[in-house]
Amino acid sequence: MGERASRTPSEKISPEVLSAAMAILDEEGPDGFTVRAIALRANVAPMAIYNHFDGLNGVREALWIKGFEIFNKELTFRTDDAADDLFNGALGYRKFALEHRGLYALMFMGRFRGFLPSPAAIDVSYQAFQTLVSNVERCQQAGWFKDESALDAAQVIWSACHGYVSLELLSVNFAADPNKTFQLLLATLRDGFN
Repeated sequence: MGERASRTPSEKISPEVLSAAMAILDEEGPDGFTVRAIALRANVAPMAIYNHFDGLNGVREALWIKGFEIFNKELTFRTDDAADDLFNGALGYRKFALEHRGLYALMFMGRFRGFLPSPAAIDVSYQAFQTLVSNVERCQQAGWFKDESALDAAQVIWSACHGYVSLELLSVNFAADPNKTFQLLLATLRDGFN
């Protein structure tokens, strides 16, 4: 009698599936993002993805949440210099996008038809935005952005960063030095607000 195939322990499935899904996103983008591909890479049965994540959209949602948790850490700086913290948070925005291209596409570029994050997942994304708003509020206390609401200023900064990194991810950035040009964008935003 042959040996029975061993099952992956339940507590190992989620991390393995998410790790496999992130790798597929980064290497192949949305086109390679299937239950079969994720299961094969995670070395689990496709049914495990349905049982533990309720299918592909459940994996997308788990990645959305994980992505925004990582993203929020990249935006978070808390020193005595609010302006430096805001600048470093913006650099963290770009760093996240370049290091986690697949997650960024899932979170910000609408590349998955039929995927709508749940209200709980939207709350996690809002926490990242609130980090930026808090940085702007701290800058306001130091005399920056004094004529704008913190929320509006944060939205403009977020939008400018998103536009820049989206073009960069799509290989439509023609700057001789993308790092220097991104810093120019941030300086232009700062000076335009003050």
